[in-house]
Amino acid sequence: MQVLKQAGVFFEELGLLAVSDLQLGYEAVLQSQGIQMPYSQYDAIENALKGMLEETRAKKLLINGDIKHEFSKALQQEWDEVLALLRFLKRQNIATVFVKGNHDNYIARILRSQQLKLVEAYEEQGFLFVHGHKRLEEYENHRNWKPFHTLVLGHVHPAVSLRDDVGFLHKYKCALKGKWRGKNVVVLPALSPLAAGFDVTRSEATPEYVSPILRKCKIGNFVPFVIDEEVGVKEFPALKYV
Repeated sequence: MQVLKQAGVFFEELGLLAVSDLQLGYEAVLQSQGIQMPYSQYDAIENALKGMLEETRAKKLLINGDIKHEFSKALQQEWDEVLALLRFLKRQNIATVFVKGNHDNYIARILRSQQLKLVEAYEEQGFLFVHGHKRLEEYENHRNWKPFHTLVLGHVHPAVSLRDDVGFLHKYKCALKGKWRGKNVVVLPALSPLAAGFDVTRSEATPEYVSPILRKCKIGNFVPFVIDEEVGVKEFPALKYV
């Protein structure tokens, strides 16, 4: 797999670019709570996707859940930005798989308006993609899944905090790679620029913030691929050593 500095992961075997947690419409939710957010993340997300598609020449794009942010309804900003995203993907002429996340209660309606569909899981050549907000046994039709060797999750917004030379902590998004029940596990970073990320070095102490699948893992053995937009991507030692 190739972790990209724009916060995506390219699976060369599949020709597939996977991203997760776009959280479109997040600014509107913050504004409804009285938090002014002049920054709009949509353009940054579109530019990141365009850059990754050009770099990888992917044949397929998979969005692994949480396309939009609001749980309970589809806000106007979400409608507008999701439709803008779909128009962008159509211009890119890229086949796209939309996997349902826990924030995507109303996304199916938007996708149906464009003759697209939302799936609970996606399988290809031994890779299984799910958002990861619930146990595998809770996914619809999980009994019909084919055997898989690699499980790809979103949901967590993984990040690590590292100290600089003068002792200040800086948080960086990361992808994670580890093992679960003898399977490979890949955890995607959040694509949203507004998703600061959950410090996975604290995840064993605060399991409520972690995917229920990762709660069963020895997270300290997972390897982080730390992302910096300027420096690029660097593979670090296992989390228990970070």
